[in-house]
Amino acid sequence: MAVFSGDKYKKASSDALAFIKRQLDVNNFKCQITFDKEYDDSYSGDIVWGYVTGISVEEDQVRAKYISPSTYYDFNYKGKVTGTARNLSDFSDYAVNVYVVHDADYKVITCPIKADGTWESAMTYRETYKSDEGSKTVTYPLDITVGEGIKEFRLAQGIKGKWEQISSSDEVTVERYVYDADTEIKAEDGGYGYSYFEYFTVRLYSYSDAEYINDICKIWNCGGGKYMWYTNKVATGHKIGKVMQQVWRDGAVAFDAVGIAGAVMNLQKGRLPASFLIPTDDPQYNKDGSNALGAYGYMLNSRTWAYDVGLSLLVFTTSGDYGICKEMLKRMRYEQNDDGSFNFSYDIYIGQLFDGYVRTGAMGWLVWGACYYTMESGDRDFVKMIKKAGDWLVSKQVTDSSDPRYGLMTGGYGSYNMEDYSYSGEEIEWCSVEHQCSALQALEGCSLVLKNKKYKEAAELVRDSLFLKCYDMENGRFFQGINGGVPDKAWALDCTTWAGTLIFSVVHSSTAEACLETARSVYLTKDKKIIQRREKDYYNTAYSDDETFSGFKPYSDKTADYKGAPDIVWTEGTLGYSTLAYVLGNMDEAKKYVDECIRLQNCDGSTGGVIYTTATYGMLPWEFHVWESVVSSSWLYLVINNPDVLFPRTLRQVYYMAKINNVHDERK
Repeated sequence: MAVFSGDKYKKASSDALAFIKRQLDVNNFKCQITFDKEYDDSYSGDIVWGYVTGISVEEDQVRAKYISPSTYYDFNYKGKVTGTARNLSDFSDYAVNVYVVHDADYKVITCPIKADGTWESAMTYRETYKSDEGSKTVTYPLDITVGEGIKEFRLAQGIKGKWEQISSSDEVTVERYVYDADTEIKAEDGGYGYSYFEYFTVRLYSYSDAEYINDICKIWNCGGGKYMWYTNKVATGHKIGKVMQQVWRDGAVAFDAVGIAGAVMNLQKGRLPASFLIPTDDPQYNKDGSNALGAYGYMLNSRTWAYDVGLSLLVFTTSGDYGICKEMLKRMRYEQNDDGSFNFSYDIYIGQLFDGYVRTGAMGWLVWGACYYTMESGDRDFVKMIKKAGDWLVSKQVTDSSDPRYGLMTGGYGSYNMEDYSYSGEEIEWCSVEHQCSALQALEGCSLVLKNKKYKEAAELVRDSLFLKCYDMENGRFFQGINGGVPDKAWALDCTTWAGTLIFSVVHSSTAEACLETARSVYLTKDKKIIQRREKDYYNTAYSDDETFSGFKPYSDKTADYKGAPDIVWTEGTLGYSTLAYVLGNMDEAKKYVDECIRLQNCDGSTGGVIYTTATYGMLPWEFHVWESVVSSSWLYLVINNPDVLFPRTLRQVYYMAKINNVHDERK
């Protein structure tokens, strides 16, 4: 009989899967903004432009009343331009000034409006030839080429013209007839060649330590569904474009962000799931990055962590949603750093916003997710990405046998000072047990996908060192890691449950059983309510339940490291405990706490995701929230449908992983 069979588990996994899919489009912006190309952080002083989609042509516009180009001349077009005029009493008094916009507005030509209402970028030339017999004049028209750039067409009044000499010799004098018309009709008065939307604009920002606005740009209706924006007021920094809609709310004008993207076009490469569903009344919620917790701060509700991406890849591979996996992996291939690493987190719309912050453990989950998709789907498109990432992981292994950390993997690079949040790009020298567990499965996956024994050898060395250096035999648990060459004796649940699950495949089961017993005796917490409070650091008004819940808390205060640690049910950690129980064959224990997480999944206010904790502790260092979570929902889905993919058991000195059960087979 299958371990998790019946309608309850089928519904729970279906709801969790649907929630994770919804998180791919969490903010549901009505508009999409694109940049014409990638503008790097150092770019400044010239044009930035792009398009907007999602605005209805029925929206109010300031209409182009008098002139129109014959067609839309895009940025790359070089050649003659033409157009028509209307609604003017006397065409002979008007002209069209044609500009090309780059770092400045360059006027190319003034085109008189002909009697039939047409205009064109052409100029009349005359050449006067001199000879002993007299002079002869030849007059002819020439088309004027408008160069690459944004083309602007402006109606001007009071046209004047004159012959302008451009060359002269004893034999010939060349002149051209030049028009000028300086009194231009403003766009607001309908004098430009395109209409623009009255209540929609694009705000271009440059992001460094905060967002600095460069310009508020009109969105021009160029016809054929092309809605263009541009500006040449561009400063250095990470370029962010936001589509803003002007609305009337509570008796005043307000502006809503209805679209957002970065200038490196990350979103166009593929979607990623936002890690949390943050209720809109929560102090942490912010849709456009302008304000969170009453201060400037970027959108936590559209942040994804690399760990969550890896788990989602395992989920979508298990569910057979290969198309979503491929989309996500294309995006991550685009985001991959030159050294093969991936950042700890990304904005799903903008990509990397912050300084380089890379963690080996998060990398491990992402790489394992990519490897598992590659093995199950047969799609080899991402092998190069996997190899680059796998080589980066191998480079983090301590290979000096005299080092107390020998065989373990260091933490990555990048850190923040918690007092002023200043950044340092330093290498992280400590070795976390959680990172070893996460990276080990990635190395095993690389050995299978890339068919190279160096990854298997690295994995076996990690596994051996994990047990020999980090197992606390006296307490039947794993230390938090090796820090400064000595064991980090802090008590963290996932170090014991994750390492206990992995170590089961290489040592006798008593070690894993000891880990299960320690987890149960130290971290189990019972009869916990979902706490509703309105204080900023404890905020939760969206989720509640009349019942109480049991599960596992993240930390123990048995040492001073986690003094004051919150006594809460942590669903991610609770499901990690269930996984260890499953591996040990203790199915009743595994089901007991899976069932508790399903009850939390069905609490009042839930949309189908699993809430992360039963109470909010938003302050550092805890940062736990009562929000629906991709991590917890993924763990629930995988424990029910494919538990063997979580820290899969491996064979020593044999370069293949123990066969993972077909996810569609019943487990007897």
